[in-house]
Amino acid sequence: MEIKVCGPGCANCTKAENIVKEAVSDTGIAAEVVKITDFAEMAKMGVLSTPAIVINGSIKCVGRVPTKNEVMEWFT
Repeated sequence: MEIKVCGPGCANCTKAENIVKEAVSDTGIAAEVVKITDFAEMAKMGVLSTPAIVINGSIKCVGRVPTKNEVMEWFT
């Protein structure tokens, strides 16, 4: 599973990245968490607001920090 956390590095983007990493650790799934900071790359994926979470090419969350439980639901 490939999980992309999109954001320039602001407080909310960092919080979203930490929540995703905690969820991956808690569930024990095999996933690669990648941080995307380039706005051109985000736009190519259809992400126009940050933070955003993209799992296997599917945008799951845009413009807000998800909860850990919400992220864990996306894994199933």
